[in-house]
Amino acid sequence: MSKGTPSQGKRQKVTHIRCRRCGRHAYHWTKKRCASCGFGETAKLRGFDWVKPR
Repeated sequence: MSKGTPSQGKRQKVTHIRCRRCGRHAYHWTKKRCASCGFGETAKLRGFDWVKPR
C-alpha cells in the first residue's frame, strides 16, 4: 500500500473529542483520558517542568 493520497482518504476515525476540563480537542474517548490536561487519569493538571505554564 502506498503512503500517499489513497491512504489519506482512509482517515475517518475520531479518536479525540473536546475535553470537559481544559476545553482542548485532546480528550481520547476510548482511553477516557485527556492528552493535554490529564483529565480522567489524575486530579492534578498534567504538566512538565520544561513547558512554560499556561
